[in-house]
Amino acid sequence: MTNRGRPPKFGGAVYRRKNSEFWQVRYKDQKGEVIRESASTSDRQEAERFLRDRLDARDEGRLATVLTSKQLTFNQWADWFLERRSKPPFRSAGNHQQNMNALKFLRPVFGEFSLSQITAEAVENYLAHRLESGRRIHTKLGLQLRGRIKPATAHQEFRILSHILTVAVKQKRLAANPCLSVEFPVSVKKSTRKPHYMTASEQAKVRSPHQVTSGILS
Repeated sequence: MTNRGRPPKFGGAVYRRKNSEFWQVRYKDQKGEVIRESASTSDRQEAERFLRDRLDARDEGRLATVLTSKQLTFNQWADWFLERRSKPPFRSAGNHQQNMNALKFLRPVFGEFSLSQITAEAVENYLAHRLESGRRIHTKLGLQLRGRIKPATAHQEFRILSHILTVAVKQKRLAANPCLSVEFPVSVKKSTRKPHYMTASEQAKVRSPHQVTSGILS
């Protein structure tokens, strides 16, 4: 298949291998090197759309980022983020602890996903699930689930996820942050407000300890 509006040598092809239900795509990158990928679909039209997206990314200079986001898992990126962008002096010790706490819930859901597989729908499903989750309470009988978590808790986890993915975009590991397209549940919108995260230097300037709570200035 050759895409309309492109010279043949800059187009691509959709084909199917023997003994495979999925369509494959073949195209050239900006350097003229041949790239072969599985479109991960048995529908030819979807495979053709996949190829068009790849060609558009190449023509717009985004192909390298798109391919990287397909290979890099959220767990791998979260490890890099915690080491390079979460600890002091980039963020306060309190912010770093919040990031680690949030990742305890984010990793089991998104950990094995490649960055490109994290969609707005997947994030919305995560929020909906968390809002139905029970609060983890440590008792003499062990860890128990009681009631439901506060919407603010789910919102904070979302903010941290969004920040991690924003850094991925800035580092050219991800083409776009899916969190920007997320629709919040009404319960989250009504019960949360966006906090100001203080840096370590900002915290050092705050004289009154009553103004600081876990690295967040309310």
